[in-house]
Amino acid sequence: MHFVLLYASIEGQTRKIVRHIEDHLKERHHSTIVMDTTDDEAELDLTDVDGVVACAPVHAGAFPNSLVRTLSREHTALMAFPGAFVSVSLAVASKDKSEVDEIEKIVHDLSETTGWWPVMKHHAAGALKYLEYDYFKRWIMKRIAKKSAGPIDTSQDYEFTDWVALDRFIDQFCHDLPLLKDKI
Repeated sequence: MHFVLLYASIEGQTRKIVRHIEDHLKERHHSTIVMDTTDDEAELDLTDVDGVVACAPVHAGAFPNSLVRTLSREHTALMAFPGAFVSVSLAVASKDKSEVDEIEKIVHDLSETTGWWPVMKHHAAGALKYLEYDYFKRWIMKRIAKKSAGPIDTSQDYEFTDWVALDRFIDQFCHDLPLLKDKI
């Protein structure tokens, strides 16, 4: 099967997740095209596509504008293929169910705004990259982490992505793809 992987990344964890998905698909003998929506020169090629996977982080309650623009502009073409969406957020690692519910609402709002409705969704926990943050952002992220009983030692980074769950999601999408294509 042939997949297009669309993404926008702010701090690099979403890019890492997309590269992991790409490697996972290739290990299973699928082909991929990866498109960074922040690259204004990139053109979406949907030739011989079987499925689309989009990935983006939630920051300040929204997804990156570049991904929103791409999905809005290409929603008609993208809706011709089964799509999966991976949202990336620290809120997913929270034990507070209302934070995860909020992510679900943000994903729904993305579909309302863009007209692209993925058939499957996965919420992946992101990363705290204290070592990459400037003083102000490190201070803010530490306060947020402390409020949710997360790690506050700023001398290291923390990755919360559940790679096994992500692989299971992608495997399920691949498994269901023939059935999903028949329904489009």
